[in-house]
Amino acid sequence: MPAPWRRNTEVHSGPAHVDDRWARRVVDLLLASSAAGILVALSALSSVPALAQGAITPVRPDPTAWFQAPCQPDSSDDFGWTRHDLHGIRIRVPPGVRRVSVPNVDELHFRAGRATMRLRLHRDASELFTHYYRPDLTYKYCTDDIGGLLAEAVSFRQGIGFYGFAARWPDAERGEWLTVVIQGRTLDEVSWLRRALFTIVFPDERHR
Repeated sequence: MPAPWRRNTEVHSGPAHVDDRWARRVVDLLLASSAAGILVALSALSSVPALAQGAITPVRPDPTAWFQAPCQPDSSDDFGWTRHDLHGIRIRVPPGVRRVSVPNVDELHFRAGRATMRLRLHRDASELFTHYYRPDLTYKYCTDDIGGLLAEAVSFRQGIGFYGFAARWPDAERGEWLTVVIQGRTLDEVSWLRRALFTIVFPDERHR
């Protein structure tokens, strides 16, 4: 008769081997599933930058597009801008633009760096616009709404590296014309001052 301790060893030896095999099988499955999961995760992550880049890259408008299309609208977020009055017309200018004193009460003059802006409200202000609306000077011409009233506008270039914008509004106030002329060494300089034109408030608009 086998010894009792031998019987016990034989009874428990079978399940012990089975447990070892089962444990190894479980480990193999875990390793295989982990490797597959890592590959899937890496594959997914590799596609994220391309998708995200395309999704978050904004399309910014060209602030100098007005040179090709003078009536092109521009931003008029005038929070923190300084207000100025020319008789019954109001205009706000962005930070960094300073007013230049002139003796003529029918005009406002501004400067920002090397760029200048001149506004004239008078019955003869139309003549100021025609000085720049000439075949030898005008680059592009258009008519459209600027600041709430129909206006004529031109882009022009004088000499080398000297850009400009001019516009005129008929009957801006009591039959008088409003003309603005902006000039600068670069398109960006002119663009910065030109933004102020889209803050203009004419007398009739204030009563609407």
